[in-house]
Amino acid sequence: MINKPFFKIKVLGIAIMACLFVTSCSDDDSNENSSFDITQQDVMKSLEVEKISNFIDGMTLDNIAMNRSNAEVSSNFGKADCADFSVTDTGYTLTFTDCTTDDGETISGKINVNVVIDNNSVSTTITFENLTFAGNSINGSKSTSYSLNTVDGGSFIYTVTSDLSITLADGTTASEMGTKTYRVTELGTAEASYTISGDWTVTIGSDTYSLRTDPSLQGTFSCDYITTGTLILAKNALTASINYGDGTCDNKATVTYPDGTNEEIDL
Repeated sequence: MINKPFFKIKVLGIAIMACLFVTSCSDDDSNENSSFDITQQDVMKSLEVEKISNFIDGMTLDNIAMNRSNAEVSSNFGKADCADFSVTDTGYTLTFTDCTTDDGETISGKINVNVVIDNNSVSTTITFENLTFAGNSINGSKSTSYSLNTVDGGSFIYTVTSDLSITLADGTTASEMGTKTYRVTELGTAEASYTISGDWTVTIGSDTYSLRTDPSLQGTFSCDYITTGTLILAKNALTASINYGDGTCDNKATVTYPDGTNEEIDL
């Protein structure tokens, strides 16, 4: 799995895996005990929800300036003229017709964004119309706030509160509720970097997972992976964690399983 930065200099990324983690399950586990384990299936479904949520965050932030042409928006995808950017009385609407992301995923439908601008602060309310991403149907809403610090080298803070309901491609119902905060510093320079912090809840079917950063995830624009920080996944009384390393740009992370064992994984 690839964990790309949420923010890009040219295209503010769509594929940061804020919840990229892998746990394992034993072939000997019985169905009776499975609901009390953190299994690989738990993780993969959670990742699917997070990928959908983060894609929407990226699309909203990438177009926050409301001065995008259709060609500019479509250039982010593998199909010319597949995206339409329309300014409305209250913000803008993005309409997708079988667009394809860099990861080969297809998106169709509308993202409606209501925008309020107050000096250096921007807030939005985001809703959806017949939106599908990678075969998943998306409903619910997001609200965001964006504040720019003009003193600190072009830094900004982007906070996203999600209340999403999703029907996954296999028919499973899922949801995400909670808040993530993205902090970017030195934007436009070689030292540009970001952090991600927050806590949120993912529900998949009858199972609920609590996720939080400990204390934050960090990365740079020069690396395609999160380079530092720990992400915690909790289910019932169990927790699994991912340690992304010491700042080295690589595709490695260390998983600590609920029983205390460690395993290096490829992101």
